[in-house]
Amino acid sequence: MTTMTQKPTTIFIDQQKFELEAEKYTAAQLLELAGEDPTQTILVLRIGDDLKQLKKDTVFEPKPDSRFVVFHCDPTPVS
Repeated sequence: MTTMTQKPTTIFIDQQKFELEAEKYTAAQLLELAGEDPTQTILVLRIGDDLKQLKKDTVFEPKPDSRFVVFHCDPTPVS
C-alpha cells in the first residue's frame, strides 16, 4: 500500500509511460500491464546502449525511469 508520502515509480515500456506502486514485479506482470501477452513476448531492460532480457518469473523492483523494450516471439509479416 502506498502512503501519501511515497511517490509512484515511473517506468517506460516501449513508448508508454506507467506509474507503479513501490513494490516488486515480475516481467510477466509488466508485460500484462503494457497490454502484451507474456507467452508471446519478451521483456528487455534497456540500460544505456545495453539490453538485458528478463525472465518472465524473475521478481525485481523497477527503478525510477527504467526503460523496457518488448520483443515479439512470432514472426512479423512484411507488407
